[in-house]
Amino acid sequence: MRPAPFEEGPGRGRGRARVLTNPSPRPGSPPLAGGLVLLLVGFAALLLPNLGLAPLERAEIYFLDGARSMVERADWLVPYYRGQPFFDKPVLTYWLMAASFEIFGFTPGAARVVPVLAALGVLGATVWLGTLLFGRRSALQGGLVLVTTLAFAVFGRVAMSDMLLTLWSTLAVALAVSASRRGSGFAIAALGAVLGLGFQTKGPVAVLFPGFALMLLLWEQRGSLSRLAKPGPLLLGVLLGALFGLAWFGAVFLRLGPGPLEYFVLRENLERFAGETYDSGRSPLFYFAAYLAEGLPWSLFLPLAVRRLWRAEDEERAPALFLGLWVLLMLVPLSLSRGKIDYYLLPLYPALSLLIGSLFAGRSFDAFERAWTRAALLLLALGLGLLPLAQRAVAPEWLPGSAAIGFVGAIAVAGALACGASARTPRPVRTLAVLSASAAAVFLGLVTLFLPAFWSAQPNAEIVADVARERRFQPDAQVVACSDPSRAERDLLFHARVVVATRCDLWSLAPSRTPFLFLLSPAERASLASVPGFREISTHRFLPATVLTLDGLLDPREPGVITLAANYRTDDPLAETKRKQDRKREMRRLWPGTVTSGPPPGTRRPPPSP
Repeated sequence: MRPAPFEEGPGRGRGRARVLTNPSPRPGSPPLAGGLVLLLVGFAALLLPNLGLAPLERAEIYFLDGARSMVERADWLVPYYRGQPFFDKPVLTYWLMAASFEIFGFTPGAARVVPVLAALGVLGATVWLGTLLFGRRSALQGGLVLVTTLAFAVFGRVAMSDMLLTLWSTLAVALAVSASRRGSGFAIAALGAVLGLGFQTKGPVAVLFPGFALMLLLWEQRGSLSRLAKPGPLLLGVLLGALFGLAWFGAVFLRLGPGPLEYFVLRENLERFAGETYDSGRSPLFYFAAYLAEGLPWSLFLPLAVRRLWRAEDEERAPALFLGLWVLLMLVPLSLSRGKIDYYLLPLYPALSLLIGSLFAGRSFDAFERAWTRAALLLLALGLGLLPLAQRAVAPEWLPGSAAIGFVGAIAVAGALACGASARTPRPVRTLAVLSASAAAVFLGLVTLFLPAFWSAQPNAEIVADVARERRFQPDAQVVACSDPSRAERDLLFHARVVVATRCDLWSLAPSRTPFLFLLSPAERASLASVPGFREISTHRFLPATVLTLDGLLDPREPGVITLAANYRTDDPLAETKRKQDRKREMRRLWPGTVTSGPPPGTRRPPPSP
């Protein structure tokens, strides 16, 4: 008979489950240390390849520019964005990325080392929490679910603060469960320190999310709080939390006064929750749809995990109920907030993965679970089988060679066949193995082959080089753009230290004596071509950065054209040569087989791509 994961507490009713004892290992449970090491190594193999060969995504540029400014200004107190003090987030993420820049140099890959290490830490904390609640088998299987979840793997490579927030939140809950089980003074003191680090990463939400789990534990332990809340460790935890969480805010107040703190509290917390900020106006059900899409392939199995929770015996239901209630409590402020972004769900993924992992820890499925799993496997098999068709949404220039495309397509088809074969007689272990292997293999193929090809075909690096060369001969030239569909602005800021001004009154700027560099659409280029002194520097084709999103794949766009131009003359001897080379290259693209400076006789030049 399976040992009960929880014991009854003294003075409680018979059958009342408690989060106090570590479940005994099941016969045949995998060794915890060896299994965790394999998971960590495998996850690192998914996250590390081509870490720097990806576009700057989401809010990365804020953190990259802020961390770089700390190193270059030798000011580790105040981050700067676009040359101005920036207080959207507390300082810990900037510090860690700045330290990585000091070690590895100023590259996006160096900054992304921080979320990679944080994601590996989240995996370790999740397995520890799962061991405390369920036992080794469910913990390791929950860890495997976590690392092969689409959103978690993707954001493990994105240089923002949210993966660090997830680390501190998960670690805090694991420490709280450990303290409730053993009454450990060390765990209570460490909990205070971790909450302080979380506050220094993301602010009040880093205390709110694990605070919900603490409330559940305190309610469950309300008869024995005196054993847990010993004065010494509790006081030490409060002091460490205050030191780690508030020291930087105090230092900023002493230097700059209350302004930055008011901005952080009002703009970045209260206004984002209740006011009209970006990403506002989304439905309260936004996060359910986001998890269904970005939690693949495992989001399809969450209903089964919830069903098993309600059908379990009290002793086995308690840990799953604890995690389920924690997730629901975290969803309340997220859903009520006016600002909703998909990566705000990251702190929920460890708990959700443990719930799903516990489902696959069973020896078999019942009839309903087999039917559900069979349908889910067939649906995922269909998705994997259709995945190679997604390349049609991307122009060939932005794809790797045919061999790479065929290789990744073969992986997807093999995964589809494996899912289809497993659907015949669904079993927990087989389903877990097939889905995790398929998800990991496809993700690895995409980040090692497709992502670098896409990034190398984008013109951003060439635009950065052109702007840097122009500014060597005209240092006071300002860069302006009305729109930035290729997101070249981010690369110019990070790599060339150039701030791009967003202005659409280009006609008023072009004739002025002030030197300007323009990033122009075809229509803007045509309208400014007659301005005296207008000089075209280079023309590039690009794909909108949104093509890498699900919406972009479902609504593909044709390549666009962006032109870098200037309103001043230059002494650069390479400028005219490069302009002629770019023109010949464009002619060869439009009329293959010719290297002349114009189209063949009698040929009408096609209009530029929209």
